[in-house]
Amino acid sequence: MFVKQIENGLDLAGIAKRIAAVYDTSLAPGKSIPPHYHPDFEEIYYVLSGYGIMTIGDEQKEISRSDVVYIPAVSVHALVNTGSVPLRFITVTVNLSSNKTDAQPYIG
Repeated sequence: MFVKQIENGLDLAGIAKRIAAVYDTSLAPGKSIPPHYHPDFEEIYYVLSGYGIMTIGDEQKEISRSDVVYIPAVSVHALVNTGSVPLRFITVTVNLSSNKTDAQPYIG
């Protein structure tokens, strides 16, 4: 049985076949993750608290607690915290390639 706390990120490359990592991320008010993409990974964000504007490609949408955001591989995406409290979300990174490459979160 595999049970561990996320802490600064949880690398699952040696455990799961396709789930590369899980991150518990907190984005301070007014802070953002600039546009970027992942060629071999898709991501899912699950918002725990706060508010923000998520951009994927040409689409923008406000996100908040309990929202789930799917980010396809190779999709340019960005996030800005528009609230007055930290925007906290869990990121699940899924490896689409057959290579066991380590996933790295964007840390700005």
